[in-house]
Amino acid sequence: MNGNKMRLRFDRVEVRPVAEGQTRVEVTFTFGPRTIVTGTDAGNNRHNILRAASTATLEAVQQAAEAKFTCVVEDLDRVNALGKQLIAVLVNVDFETRQFQVFGSCQIDDDDVTAAVRATLNATNRIVDLATRA
Repeated sequence: MNGNKMRLRFDRVEVRPVAEGQTRVEVTFTFGPRTIVTGTDAGNNRHNILRAASTATLEAVQQAAEAKFTCVVEDLDRVNALGKQLIAVLVNVDFETRQFQVFGSCQIDDDDVTAAVRATLNATNRIVDLATRA
């Protein structure tokens, strides 16, 4: 594996109200010299905000991989496993001629929205590695 391989690095997530009952989730990543900022609108429901964070992350992942695959959130949930609170995400992927699902998770520390972003990255890291190989 090439030691100079670029990685999609999560920088921050911002959640802000944009209108009555509407929230904007914006995620910022660094990919080599590029900054990738994506965003998705959601209602004020916490589950919808978490799903929007995951969807915005997938948009950034696809940009970093130069649209060599497409993916969408199939399901996202807050779960308790082994006494820990986690965000778990299931992602549908279309890559080359195949369709499959990948799963990722992240323990919730202080911020469940950040955990949703990291769970989505956990699910898609292997696909990005495959898609960006020279």
